[in-house]
Amino acid sequence: MHEPTEIEAEEDMNKPLATLGAAAAAGALAMYYLDPDLGARRRALLADLVRNGLPGERRAGGRASPRRVYHRVTQADPRTDAELRDQIRSRLGRLVSHPGAIGVDVDNGVVRLSGRVLAKERDGLLAQVQQMAGVQKLVNAMASLAHPGEMAGELPVSLEATRR
Repeated sequence: MHEPTEIEAEEDMNKPLATLGAAAAAGALAMYYLDPDLGARRRALLADLVRNGLPGERRAGGRASPRRVYHRVTQADPRTDAELRDQIRSRLGRLVSHPGAIGVDVDNGVVRLSGRVLAKERDGLLAQVQQMAGVQKLVNAMASLAHPGEMAGELPVSLEATRR
């Protein structure tokens, strides 16, 4: 009868540990992709990576793969909408010279900016708000004015004020 060598004995002891480690890794991976909050987005990103390759990766023919724009899908959460609205309002003072002339409404991550803004400040404002976490879509309902003197007048009425 063949007596196991020291290496064979060590390999036999490591097999159950390797199996246990693989099972733990599979469980962690399943939890990551089956998470009820972010799992759907993670699965969509993974499917897109499998279909199209890594961003910037060259395809056959020498062309780079097109850049994808992802729209985050979330459930309605009024608390999150209120937090996003407050965050945008707090940033307005750093983005435009007349923050009080701009109304901010948020519904399911859809941000609607209304009121008046200087034309030279509009594009920067829209770009900054679009990049904020939680913004699903940005609707520009602002009037662009060429001169600061045109900013005087009636303040915008937000949708929130009309609901009361």
